Amino acid sequence: MPYHPNKKINGAEVQEAQLAIVVLRATKKDSKDIWEWRNDELTKKMSIATDGVSWERHKGWYEKSLVNPNRYLYLGFVNDSEKIGMCRFDVEVNANIAEVSININPIHRGKKLSSQLLARCIAAFFEEQSLVLSATIKKVNIGSIKCFESNGFVLLREDGETNYYEKQAL
Repeated sequence: MPYHPNKKINGAEVQEAQLAIVVLRATKKDSKDIWEWRNDELTKKMSIATDGVSWERHKGWYEKSLVNPNRYLYLGFVNDSEKIGMCRFDVEVNANIAEVSININPIHRGKKLSSQLLARCIAAFFEEQSLVLSATIKKVNIGSIKCFESNGFVLLREDGETNYYEKQAL
């Protein structure tokens, strides 16, 4: 079921943006898009793991991810079918925490959609789990830092080139 919230301003419900983002759980048919986005040069540069990922390695990881009860993959769509990006939540069961990552479809970068996508994916995740969220972001990744901070993530600590953020569960 898609997650498609509205926002309240002065008690009245209003559409949050001109482009309504719908969030759905990822499926087998999304594998190639996620692989291509992961291997984008800017994505690799901003990721903690900067190496490219082969198709064979990705296929294995993706198939396992879809059946892993501790991994939640969400995709954001606009215009009913256009994929704008994905969010992944990796649950650490013993720690009651989920590590969050986001990756925007390269053709949708710079359109100010990442914060909305992350907000909607977090809301969808919180419908299924209520855990503290964490994020590990390179200091040079200013876009992700702004995206996560605008969604209530607080800087916990810094370590060399990396910032560590946390958001409390609802």
